[in-house]
Amino acid sequence: MSSAIESSSPSVEIHNRQGSGPAVILCEHASHHIPEQYHDLGLKPAHRCSHAAWDPGARAVAVTLSAMLDSPLVASRISRLVYDCNRPPEAESAMPERVEVIDVPGNHQLTAEERSARVEAVYRPVLRRRDSGDRRVRRAVPRRC
Repeated sequence: MSSAIESSSPSVEIHNRQGSGPAVILCEHASHHIPEQYHDLGLKPAHRCSHAAWDPGARAVAVTLSAMLDSPLVASRISRLVYDCNRPPEAESAMPERVEVIDVPGNHQLTAEERSARVEAVYRPVLRRRDSGDRRVRRAVPRRC
């Protein structure tokens, strides 16, 4: 029942890939990291670490749940301000220009090519890791708690 990072990429990490528990745990807002190529999205340092950028504590809770449930965890390593993995690529809110009271200059007037590049660099790797090797995800029936 290991919770160590077993598989990772620059945009996603997986814990407990071989877990046999009843769930696949997703933590899309695990990090406030903004890769260098996005030039901090033009944000002030305080905004880059605020709740707008991530869900503080969510990763730690998800890692604990992964271990307790012996279930795989897929966690994003990139701030939701770069790409919010809870949103499909066509959603404007996937790369928001404004969140809460924070303006996100680096997301203003993104071209189709820039949006597509973020989809491929951040969103698609999370989906691939979520779906790879775990048939439970593909056959699961979503349920609300």
